[in-house]
Amino acid sequence: MNGNQQNTDPRYLFHGDALGLAAHIQGPTEYFLDSVASSVLPITGGRAKARADAGGIGIISYKSATTQACGGYVAAEGSVKPTDAKSDENYLPARTSVQVVVSGFKLDVPQEHSWLKLFGRSSRTVFAEHLEAALESASDRQNPNAFRSLTAVFEGITVDGHPLRVDTNTQLFTDNYTKKKLDDALSDQAYRQRCSNQILDEWPGLTLATVVSNLRWEDGAPQRAEIQGNRLTIQGLGSFYFGEIVIQEGFRRLTMIRFQLGSSDESQSLAAGGVRTEVRADISSSQPAPPPPATGSGVVAQGGSNGQTSPPQNSGGDGT
Repeated sequence: MNGNQQNTDPRYLFHGDALGLAAHIQGPTEYFLDSVASSVLPITGGRAKARADAGGIGIISYKSATTQACGGYVAAEGSVKPTDAKSDENYLPARTSVQVVVSGFKLDVPQEHSWLKLFGRSSRTVFAEHLEAALESASDRQNPNAFRSLTAVFEGITVDGHPLRVDTNTQLFTDNYTKKKLDDALSDQAYRQRCSNQILDEWPGLTLATVVSNLRWEDGAPQRAEIQGNRLTIQGLGSFYFGEIVIQEGFRRLTMIRFQLGSSDESQSLAAGGVRTEVRADISSSQPAPPPPATGSGVVAQGGSNGQTSPPQNSGGDGT
């Protein structure tokens, strides 16, 4: 440490961001959907807003995307303001909020499967009429950020015109508004079992979970599509992950839809019932080989926050 460094007052470093959508399509032709309606909160707080009207590129389109990130100080109930020359802001609690709304998201990928043409289709389509995500964190400047507000709305989700219902449960994450509280709650095996469908994976210091409690077809499933937890796998497209939330102490990031197009093994495809069968080219056939499948990845409606106090203050626990 620099011996000449002077003592500094505690200062809250705001950090919040929101993103409408973005993607990197790698094949058959490589291109990017650059970040749409991206809002990044200044380190000093304030507000960042962005909006994008109808647009898209290649197989991806959308009607609109709006985002907002806000950060500021709030007077603590019953608090006494400092009477010396130091800035009040150095001692006030801080609040950060992010919000994103995307409408009319569409992923439309041309297909060459003969079985699909039997149903009068030449492409496979995933459509989301309305996606809305919002989260809010508060810091008392002593304890880890508390995330007591979380919103996740999925409306008008369809696959090849078949409605998909996305049920959500955000209470698991607002009741356990810090990483420590969530870890303590999950240490009870009965509690862990009740929410096992929403806890996807765990590593030291990080939990990957989902706000989605259930995926189900409202009026029959489309051909060759399989639901596993919060993941939907569609032959000819790839995998779609709904409502993922990354949780670390003081940090959370919610992604409404993450997609991974193509397959790690292009010699296989998903058949009905989730059974994988080999697909081989008939070298004696006079028919031209079908085009390679679309590959790539992207996200739709994402927001996160992890502000902190600098220099770090003594922690009093988990904010309770």
